[in-house]
Amino acid sequence: MLCDNSMNDDDDSEFARLIPGVKRLHQDRINVYQHRRREKNAPRAKGAGAHWQEPGLVDESVPARDTHFKPGLQKKLQRRIKQGTIRPETSIDLHGYRQSEALEALEAFLADSLRHGNRMLLIIHGQGYRSQSDAVLKPLVQRWLASQAQVLAWCPALARDGAAGASYVYLRGS
Repeated sequence: MLCDNSMNDDDDSEFARLIPGVKRLHQDRINVYQHRRREKNAPRAKGAGAHWQEPGLVDESVPARDTHFKPGLQKKLQRRIKQGTIRPETSIDLHGYRQSEALEALEAFLADSLRHGNRMLLIIHGQGYRSQSDAVLKPLVQRWLASQAQVLAWCPALARDGAAGASYVYLRGS
């Protein structure tokens, strides 16, 4: 039996009737380079993040970022962190914490994780749906992570671990 790959007008109309809103493509190639947009890292000031900060304080001038990888971290490792192939060894849930309580808990959690040799962490901070205004803990956690020398990377967790309401955090080895 021969197979005819060309569609006639009857087939087009039947297909359009079965699946409304779908149009037939006349060209099936796309220019990949036209659609790919590469984000460039913003230039950093000399010594940015190098200053010491008193524990419990968060520098408000540091912008909160969902994803951060310190320079020099291997691309393959960055990809594994983003894809969640490195499973978190421990986690903390900050739901219901006040800002000062959350910072104290984070400091203790990080110290404990480093002491036990854990490198991949999961911090559940929530998305701020119940806040009076914008999210409070999520940007606070992100700014705090930016001030920690032991933190090499963080990014939003996958849906199975809390999606945008949680962050994977990768620590420097001891």
